[in-house]
Amino acid sequence: MARKTSYISILQFDEHAISRLRVHRSAKGVVVASFDQERGDWAGRDGSLETALQAFVQKHHLADDQLFTVLPRYDMTARILELPSQDPDEIAGMIRLSAEEYVPFPAEELIMDQCVLGKTNDGGSRVLAVFAHRDVVDTHIKILQAAKIEPEQVYLSTACLASAALAAHGNTPGRYALMNLASGGLEIVVLNDQTIAYGRAVSSQQDWRLREGAEQEIFEELGVELRASVSAYRREAEEGEDIETVYLCSEWTDVAPHCEALYHETGQECAPAPFLGKLIEEGRDRLPSIPLVSIGAALLAQERGAICVQLLPETVKKSRQRAGAKRQFALVGLLVAIIVLALGGLYWQEVRMRQAYIAELTRRAAAMAPRARGIMSKQKQLAILQNQVERSGNAIEMLADLCDLFPSADMNITRFSFSHREKIDLWGRARSLQAIEKLAQDLGAAGKSTIPQFIRAQQVYEQKVIERGEEVLDFKISIPFPETETQASDAEVSDEGFGDE
Repeated sequence: MARKTSYISILQFDEHAISRLRVHRSAKGVVVASFDQERGDWAGRDGSLETALQAFVQKHHLADDQLFTVLPRYDMTARILELPSQDPDEIAGMIRLSAEEYVPFPAEELIMDQCVLGKTNDGGSRVLAVFAHRDVVDTHIKILQAAKIEPEQVYLSTACLASAALAAHGNTPGRYALMNLASGGLEIVVLNDQTIAYGRAVSSQQDWRLREGAEQEIFEELGVELRASVSAYRREAEEGEDIETVYLCSEWTDVAPHCEALYHETGQECAPAPFLGKLIEEGRDRLPSIPLVSIGAALLAQERGAICVQLLPETVKKSRQRAGAKRQFALVGLLVAIIVLALGGLYWQEVRMRQAYIAELTRRAAAMAPRARGIMSKQKQLAILQNQVERSGNAIEMLADLCDLFPSADMNITRFSFSHREKIDLWGRARSLQAIEKLAQDLGAAGKSTIPQFIRAQQVYEQKVIERGEEVLDFKISIPFPETETQASDAEVSDEGFGDE
């Protein structure tokens, strides 16, 4: 759906006239942008009214604005009731239950709304109740839909007239009547103490514009209707209160001549409605007449009207809610899709950056590979060289240290085994067990002081053998190196018959 402008359009139409008041949304008064009218002789049955409205809509771009329409009071029934409740839900229920007392139709065929006008002394309410036949409102909506527009709300002309008058008069006391000369009829609303006291409307085929030869007929009809309305109000009013002044207004004609003629016809004080100066903030020069119904509807559209009756069918409201929900879901879906696409784009960008980084690292690794292989080769050569140096040096040093600790007599070494960074195994023969034990103790003592590799020296075994006809002890001493000296390759150095007996 296209985005609406900040303008509000108030549309009224029937088979003889179409009018549109366009206003700016404002915080105070009414700011008039334009006032457009067309007259003709159309019919709803042959589709000419729909065609004329479509052309009017396209010409004045009504589809761009927030649209509100007004139905005339003479197309429906309205009553001012006193009900024993002040609860809105209870009031609505009472009106629905009693609808058939006021109109000859079942409640299912009616569109009803109400507005509380005030409270009564006994705790009840004065209520303006409106009963519109569903066909009237549905036909109105269908004609609008055929022109590809749909109203935000449908107002009642009575509420629009009263809202405009009350907004202009403020808290001014007094009883006065508003007579609106509408296309297709006329309506009279009596206001007393800032509320509606009485209302009446009649349909008419009269064109209220004064034409040569038609003035007298118009004045007589207006006089008859005004006298009937004033008499009816007096009957219903307390103590037969009279109306002080009758104010005339119309969308279609200058009402000043009508006021003068009505005064002569009825003797009732009549004057053009003096409200526009207080209601119009800007654009008074754009109004050729006194369109109080449209101005009151503009106030209601901006939630600044005192009396509001809404006739938009529930079916249209629900359809609009469903359409709004669909649009909301569509927007949410679009937002989710955008988020998913954005996340996907970020992920893809991250993947591409990582792939590029991996490719760069691979390129650098490939460039450094020959140098790395050369370094590794040199490291291996150094390790081999170091291992060889450690093997030769350590074995000789260990053997020298053993020789220093070995006794000078009564013992010799028959075999010497050196495992690099692991252990030394020593085999030999001795004349006495004491000599073997002393050697093991001397090795352990050296390990605690000067030669840490010998600290774990221990006897493995000793056994008697005969050598050259003499009994001697064959023994083995093992010297495991400490843990920090392990995990290296082994090397063995053996020497048979080393030492003296």
